[in-house]
Amino acid sequence: MNLYLKYRPKTIDELDLSGVRKILSDIVKANNVAHAYLLTGPRGSGKTSTARVLARMVNCERNGEKLGEPCNKCSACQSILNSSAIDVIEIDAASNRGIDDIRELKEKIRLAPAILRKKVYIIDEVHMLTTEAFNALLKTLEEPPSHSLFILCTTELHKVPETIISRCAQIQFTKATPSEMLRSFKRVIEGERATADEGALEYLSKAVDGSFRDGVKIIDQVISHSRSVILADVEQVISGSRGYRVELIVKSLSEKNVTESLRLFNEAITNGIDMNYLLVSVMRGLRDKLLMGEVEIEVTKFIFVLDEVARRMATSLDGELLIQVAIVEWCGIDSSTAVGMTKKVETVQQSSRAESRDPVAKPVTTEVKSSWASMKEKIKSGEKIGKSDTIDEAIAIFSS
Repeated sequence: MNLYLKYRPKTIDELDLSGVRKILSDIVKANNVAHAYLLTGPRGSGKTSTARVLARMVNCERNGEKLGEPCNKCSACQSILNSSAIDVIEIDAASNRGIDDIRELKEKIRLAPAILRKKVYIIDEVHMLTTEAFNALLKTLEEPPSHSLFILCTTELHKVPETIISRCAQIQFTKATPSEMLRSFKRVIEGERATADEGALEYLSKAVDGSFRDGVKIIDQVISHSRSVILADVEQVISGSRGYRVELIVKSLSEKNVTESLRLFNEAITNGIDMNYLLVSVMRGLRDKLLMGEVEIEVTKFIFVLDEVARRMATSLDGELLIQVAIVEWCGIDSSTAVGMTKKVETVQQSSRAESRDPVAKPVTTEVKSSWASMKEKIKSGEKIGKSDTIDEAIAIFSS
């Protein structure tokens, strides 16, 4: 079992976000649970873990009719912990998003729990439901059976209809503070009887951008071959000495050096560095340079381009291509205005779409599919792409 699952919070006290601990403690003190909760916040912040704690809170046999910390020892708690409880149903809305899935839920929710006190439905990524499915769910939330509890989780609250939000008690998850991250990491380190440098854990807490899950996964990789977590190992797992590489990438992008930027990005990706980590680190590096006055204000446009690329990578067939095209466009533009990336990415992904283009960016679709190998060879051989090259030529050389 990986460490993230092994050390998943099992009680209110083990939850890593102090704000969430307080909310659940207040629920216990009031001895009053809502019929539906909406857990919102960034990925890896503990929403699903909290949902499972809630499910055990309302069903723990030792607590009886009174709410309290789940004992995690009774048959009810144990069945929920090992995912065998037939009255606790977890639904991934990303793959069960249609109206038929919600209609089936509506039919089953009317039935009394088979074993537990309450039937609990945990719907993850609820924002992925279709409009019809949301409408069907709304009717269930308006008149829920007393034996039911709904827990909806989402990373994108703005995609959830207001009618759904208004019928749920909302629990807001935030990005973890450095102290909350350290608390979580130390619990894992102590549980594994390993050691860790304070500096390594502090670096890790910044690198994972508030995600407990990502941080524990990195610790898992480090201690799989060493019982001591040191800074060098953490850096290597995250990005192959990412701090050094990111600094070089940021420098080359600031100078609009297309050859060096592409070479460094390709090298990082070839070495297995997570593209999302890389993009976030580069965006932060560019932001820092902007705040220090080392780059022009126009770099903010490229930061937004990278942010859009990061969003699109989740559904793209070739995230690497999106990054490479973005770099080529940025480095090939000498004016003070960076060409927007949204339409370009759509063109690369949907070559059948004909859109009028500014002459500078016109040939993206055709060239991006024609001479990819040529540019890769130029990068490998170290051949320079001069500043005289136009964006059309750069894209044509590099595309695939």
